[in-house]
Amino acid sequence: MKNFIKITLTLSVAAIVVTAGSAFAQSCPMCKESMTAAGAKLSEGFYNSIMSMFLLPISMISAGAVFVMKSGWVKKHPEAQDYSTFQVIREMIKERKNRTS
Repeated sequence: MKNFIKITLTLSVAAIVVTAGSAFAQSCPMCKESMTAAGAKLSEGFYNSIMSMFLLPISMISAGAVFVMKSGWVKKHPEAQDYSTFQVIREMIKERKNRTS
């Protein structure tokens, strides 16, 4: 069952990555026209603003997920109360590897 979940997750992520490029290119045809007419400086501005609109929510969701994972792990392991986030993640990975081995 674990292999099925891993395969499904991997295929889902691969499908999203493959189709993401064409979806972004089709989203705003007028943006393409205005960027080609205005020049490279405006194109760079569009690129930076679009990347910030994507990266900010993704980074906030990722930080929230790490916080929730850390809190749950520290509740199970009270001796790790003073660990930093990176130490907790390292210990979580070690624990997971030992569980599967």
